[in-house]
Amino acid sequence: MQFFLFLHENINIPVLSYLNSLTENEGIATIVYTMADLPIFIIPLFLLGYWLFFNSTKNIWGKNTLLFILYSTILAISISIFIQTFVHLERPETSLNGAGKLILEHIPDASFPSDHASVWIAFISSLFLFWFSTVGVVIFPFFIIMLLSRVAGGVHWPLDIMAGTLIGFLSSFIIYKSQKLTIFNKVNWFFIKIASYFKL
Repeated sequence: MQFFLFLHENINIPVLSYLNSLTENEGIATIVYTMADLPIFIIPLFLLGYWLFFNSTKNIWGKNTLLFILYSTILAISISIFIQTFVHLERPETSLNGAGKLILEHIPDASFPSDHASVWIAFISSLFLFWFSTVGVVIFPFFIIMLLSRVAGGVHWPLDIMAGTLIGFLSSFIIYKSQKLTIFNKVNWFFIKIASYFKL
């Protein structure tokens, strides 16, 4: 408990206050408001776009790879939700009400760890692990801006982002190392077969 209090006072509060103070600039505030959520939609667009591309080229291997990337994000969000059932950390709104500028609205829920961070890190890591490194390099800056925006906008504490980052790395690594398991091959084949009935 003392260690967490130390981290909260020496990392969470000062980093949050500094990043939030930058939103006094209207240009930065606009970027934060837009980028705190928008980049997350890159994930379904990527998966759907490449699935349609691989479908048109009859590339079963490509579809198989996309499913593993999807599994990484599912595992990441599952771990985050599991942790949130046991660890409840209030979002930093109350810390900013008196001294900062809260510019984002959201449904009140557990702050730790960050779902956005865990899913995005799992996605980005999987892109590099599963041979989509060029795409990963292109969208990486959007990911960084999104996570900084969520802190600057008062949606997450810095440690929420750090914990989500670790979960994302762990999730992508687990899926990457498990890709040769028979169960995955059977499940992937089932999904690909079902999709083929719909010409997808």
